[in-house]
Amino acid sequence: MKQFKLAAALVVSSALFTSPTFAYNVFKGEAMPAVTMPAYNWTGFYAGLNIGMVNHTMNITDNQATTFFATIQQVSNPYLSGGFQLGYRKQLDLNRASGVYGLEFSANFSDATYNKDYGSPFALYQLSSTNSLKDVLLLQAIGGIAADRTLLFLAAGMSWTNITGSITNTSGIPFFTTINLNQKAVGTAFGGGVEYAFTDALSFRFKVDAITPNSYTTNDGAGDSFQVTNTIWQGTFGLNYKFW
Repeated sequence: MKQFKLAAALVVSSALFTSPTFAYNVFKGEAMPAVTMPAYNWTGFYAGLNIGMVNHTMNITDNQATTFFATIQQVSNPYLSGGFQLGYRKQLDLNRASGVYGLEFSANFSDATYNKDYGSPFALYQLSSTNSLKDVLLLQAIGGIAADRTLLFLAAGMSWTNITGSITNTSGIPFFTTINLNQKAVGTAFGGGVEYAFTDALSFRFKVDAITPNSYTTNDGAGDSFQVTNTIWQGTFGLNYKFW
């Protein structure tokens, strides 16, 4: 037992004498400074996947007010949306709180469909309407504030949307046969979100975008014109991988 205690004491003493803290205290005469981890660096290329919901509102106005005397508003229920994003970010410095800027491209795909019949066989018109939001592509500048592993950011840029649909006259009254609502339109996109890096390469984020495609005019077979405007809200959760 005495030999065991002696051996244990020698091991403990050896560990103390060879530890950096002991050496620093003995030879410098002061406490060893605390070791601090460097702040997370958001600079680099990244790519990731996302999933979320999209809501689409379409307003159709009869410019001549001959077919219907108001604006028909069609609001889809929130639909599932999924896609990917890739981009590059640059952090201004490596302080705990620092500015971050970059550029991001994202593509989301859905089938946010709306269907409704208007009027009746006894009214002046009977319309069968349908539309569907297919694709949303965004190219946005990113700017935000990083607090170590948390990034708060805003986004602004251009959008490209693919919307299909039509309104068909089913009453037999010859105002028109079909209004074509198919349109691939550019527009604007503004958004923002928060992202958290839980490893050096992987980060998780939440992002919301308000997307406004440019309005356009479509015509029916009788030559009447209709103004069409769209508003899209998209919210997604995403996982990003930073390459370097």
